[in-house]
Amino acid sequence: MKRVKIIANPNSGRGAALSKILELIELMSEDRYEIELLFTHEEGDGTRFAYDYSGEDFIICSGGDGTVNEVVNGMYLSGRDIPLGILQSGTVNDFANAQGLPTSPYAFYKIIKNYKTKTIDLGLAGDRAFINVAAGGMLTEIAYTVSAEKKASLGDMAYYLEGARVLLEEKIFKSKNSLNFHIESEEFTGTVEGLLFLITNSTSVGGFKKMAPLADISDGYLDVLIFKEIRISDVPELFASLMGGRHVDHNKVMYLKTKNIKISSDENLTIDVDGEKASTLPMTFKVLENKLKIIVP
Repeated sequence: MKRVKIIANPNSGRGAALSKILELIELMSEDRYEIELLFTHEEGDGTRFAYDYSGEDFIICSGGDGTVNEVVNGMYLSGRDIPLGILQSGTVNDFANAQGLPTSPYAFYKIIKNYKTKTIDLGLAGDRAFINVAAGGMLTEIAYTVSAEKKASLGDMAYYLEGARVLLEEKIFKSKNSLNFHIESEEFTGTVEGLLFLITNSTSVGGFKKMAPLADISDGYLDVLIFKEIRISDVPELFASLMGGRHVDHNKVMYLKTKNIKISSDENLTIDVDGEKASTLPMTFKVLENKLKIIVP
């Protein structure tokens, strides 16, 4: 009999997580799993629940990217080598979508029964682990400003629309709004003037499924994208390139793969880690190779 700890955000996806978890528990109880169910209510609950060990053979997390990040950090800090299953129930679920993880409890249950695992890399932003992306610069506030109603009704499109609003209303195209990113890495050292940077572990970021088309969660590298200063006339072409994953060669995008990179700026920039606010620059980002087992299709 396997023991499983389920950590769920009951408010994720406007309550979708709760109904999904109840359906999953009903399915798993038929196979006599020993189940411990824990609901997150406050910041840090997911990390604490995942860190504390109660004899479980694996952990299931149900929620959005932020909930997954908390659980991943708890598992990373604990140092235990048990697998993580992710039942997505948030709005975007970048990492889960990139790995082809199902949204339906029944499809997820079949994956759990098959119990196939894969060892993957994590990223480390300062002292905080991330499974998908760390980001800094303009537009990174979008995840916090999109309303729950828009997220639920529009999904990925809510982020695109909010991004367009920020670009236009806040006049982000003025040169004075650009930032200086001071980069130190084996692959590149220098200053890049731009809007934002992304440090990714998987291919999907912010609903763009091919944001980091060369990324691989098990290759021992992080993929770094720096979006340089752009004009409003650049937007249609760049957006089309982003949708198709062709922006890697765009003259407004710097793309590199690295194991370790330090980024600083003249501005006091807060870093977003898997959709959650972390600390500020300067910060060192590095890959944690073969750090987490996940349950995969």
